[in-house]
Amino acid sequence: MTNPTSNSAKLRALRVSVRGMYIENGRDGQLDEHLAAMVQNKKDIEEGAGSPRRGLFVIGKAGTGKSTSIRRALAANPDLQPLINAYGETAPQYLSLKLPKKAATIDLVSHVLKAMGMPHDGKEKGMTDEMKNQFKQRGIWLLHLDELQHTVRSQTAKAFEAIQDLLKEMLDDEEWPLHMILSGVPRIRKIQVEDQIDRRSEVLNFYPLKAPANNDRIRELIAKISVEGCGMSLDPDVQTPEFYERLCMSTNGAWGTMIERVQEVSFGTLERGRTLLKKKDFAREYEMTKGCTLSENVFMAPNFRDLDLAPGSED
Repeated sequence: MTNPTSNSAKLRALRVSVRGMYIENGRDGQLDEHLAAMVQNKKDIEEGAGSPRRGLFVIGKAGTGKSTSIRRALAANPDLQPLINAYGETAPQYLSLKLPKKAATIDLVSHVLKAMGMPHDGKEKGMTDEMKNQFKQRGIWLLHLDELQHTVRSQTAKAFEAIQDLLKEMLDDEEWPLHMILSGVPRIRKIQVEDQIDRRSEVLNFYPLKAPANNDRIRELIAKISVEGCGMSLDPDVQTPEFYERLCMSTNGAWGTMIERVQEVSFGTLERGRTLLKKKDFAREYEMTKGCTLSENVFMAPNFRDLDLAPGSED
């Protein structure tokens, strides 16, 4: 007799293993190049001849894989690994954090100080000066701020300009060559286009995938997760150009969301005791997450190209 507890433990271990797999993003190579250029520019500045472009805006819709790709790139770059300081302590060279939903200038500064284990309340100017001092004292020369759109949402014109001024000040600090990666949804372009920030930054866009142009990547994604990761086989109905188009539409072309969808469909199918992945499995998961009718289900509707699957407003 099969032990349900044993099966549950095996499935749990498989889920953890598959979710821990890194699926290459089409922008990984370009991101690595930008990071390498930042490393080189930091060295050039130390020699007295660096570029003023110390910022990188990574822009893409929700679910396109920006944050995961950035985390991978930071962890993989050998020039960004922790160093041993004069006190024999392991000292990181970069700080990566997600901004809170409330992110006026004082919130941003407070959040950075908190991440460094420093007191994070008080008057804004003093906190800002201390933040910049801590970067220098700790040798942190690269700062990644994720979800930068929270600095844009519901801001007054004055507060928005204050955010731009703060970022410009950080990118133009002559006392310490701080470089920054600023990532978020397309509305952060409002920050980047300011003249003084534009001349101090570059932009890397994470675009949504489209079928059939990206069918090979979608096919490889399914094989990597379902076949290689989960040990499943694929029904012919999930190996057609039409299915790849349906899957792409179901995620609005967002690479990260597509990875999650294939993972969850695969896990659910295995939990039901089957190892053959079919289109109906994707339809079932889509119905459960979207609460849609059969005629609205992108995986089953004959007229799926006419469905309105546009996402709602971004946070």
